[in-house]
Amino acid sequence: MFLGQLIHQQRLNKQLTQSELAAGICTQNTISKIEKKNLPPTIPILIKICTRIGLTLNELFTEFNALDTASDEGVISAEVALLAGDSGPAAALITDIDFKATEHPYPAIFFFFNGYLSYLDHQSELQIFSAYNSFTAAIGDDTSTLKLLLNTGMGLIYQEAGEELADFYFNNNINFINQLDHINVIDVQRVLFASRHTAAYMINQHRIDAAIEFLTKALKLSQKNQIIKQVDHLYYLRARARQQSGRDYAEDRETALVFAKYLKNNALIAKIKALN
Repeated sequence: MFLGQLIHQQRLNKQLTQSELAAGICTQNTISKIEKKNLPPTIPILIKICTRIGLTLNELFTEFNALDTASDEGVISAEVALLAGDSGPAAALITDIDFKATEHPYPAIFFFFNGYLSYLDHQSELQIFSAYNSFTAAIGDDTSTLKLLLNTGMGLIYQEAGEELADFYFNNNINFINQLDHINVIDVQRVLFASRHTAAYMINQHRIDAAIEFLTKALKLSQKNQIIKQVDHLYYLRARARQQSGRDYAEDRETALVFAKYLKNNALIAKIKALN
């Protein structure tokens, strides 16, 4: 059980108002809801709050399980796998969950799992939108990289439907990513996921130069953090963009192929080989 009252007490000990604690992290209203236990916070927000008031995550929970906190190693591993293209672990985590039940404050990321897996499984638009609406509610006014997952999920739906609203969500991703400062490992994975889908949309919209610049930034981020997963997609997309613009794309194509083979991404290998 999350101990919102401990945050409340520690905030008072530090002589901070709710607005002072929230500054640069979330809104004052979010802090109020967290302290009253009306809003299960996301882990990125929780970590920032703990740092500011001198608490650890262990002090905030009386017990740990996957339904109480998205910091559980299995949940993080499932998210990283899903963002990279392996849906199995995430699907296994939510198989027996009744998302219509309201008595369990499931981690917000579980609602993303539900929405994105529904999209990958080609479920009805109504079912997908319902899942993302729940994800939106679970996030609330959270300003973490969960917003990138939501924007990407909604953008993909509207892109597939040929709706102009896709532009709104993918542009939100661009603005969000350009404003990011210090991020942790799971944030990087989310940024790479959002970047590749956003760049793919930009390429389809013939915004080639912007897509190449965006992908180059994403690749630098992956290199800086020594992350390999999703890099095959990024190099493949940059090769596509360079090919469409008449530039030399051979090096990106070969690099994408090396990473795709290393990651055993057979579906992508076929797409890369089709670039001639």
